[in-house]
Amino acid sequence: MYDLFLFDTLPQQQANMASYNVDGQKVWLKKAAKRNSRLAYLPLSLLARLLRIEALKPVPNLGGEQSVIQEAARIKSLSQAGIAVPTILAESPQALLLADAGSEGEPSQTLLDKLITTQNADEIDHYLVLSTQALNDVHARECYLSEAFARNILVNKEGVVFIDFETDPGEYHPLTDCKVRDWHCFIFSLYGKLSKRQLHRERLMPALIDGLSQAQPEVRENFLATLPRLLRLKRFPFRRLGSDGKKIAITLHALSVLDQQLRSK
Repeated sequence: MYDLFLFDTLPQQQANMASYNVDGQKVWLKKAAKRNSRLAYLPLSLLARLLRIEALKPVPNLGGEQSVIQEAARIKSLSQAGIAVPTILAESPQALLLADAGSEGEPSQTLLDKLITTQNADEIDHYLVLSTQALNDVHARECYLSEAFARNILVNKEGVVFIDFETDPGEYHPLTDCKVRDWHCFIFSLYGKLSKRQLHRERLMPALIDGLSQAQPEVRENFLATLPRLLRLKRFPFRRLGSDGKKIAITLHALSVLDQQLRSK
């Protein structure tokens, strides 16, 4: 049934990702996307080289059939390791048909959406603890994510589901660097989107301190080792560069506080 739906629907779908209802079940059809330009990775690549932070080196998205094959393989591998990822209902070299991570009573939402839609400190704490614990669990199983951004972390009744695995950082980085990269993606994505929300920023710092305190020692140590080099960027007047610059400045300040707090423990 799912195979037939995929092959019938794929030629008609224009968007890279779209949701459908199949026999009362919400599903997602994800098509092969175009390869990102190599120029898109140049700034981060140069920055990682300048600061000598291997974990920040970009992981290219190969696009096309390679990205579909990559995602299917990564989902299966992570699922076998006991990590909550989408269920593959059908697949082809051009697309994947994925089960929705939510339920009829509670649709899944990204961590980012969950946080933005609440002003309740207890709820904010709950979602942050849920996600940091889930990230540490991934690492404890000697696995890593692809892009551990808040938009790629779904929250539902059962807990956390991770999505978006078109890339494999393990092809470019050692295992520990892949885990450190997860933490950087997680932190930068949250501060980048929550920079104007004071309550959220206040709750984020203790959640990160607790999460990293419970991380594997080698992950925490390697993460801390990246911070002095990354914090050299504080000398640059990012706040003068508009809203994006302010987000970077706020994130760097938070990393500075995080560095002090973790080293004092």
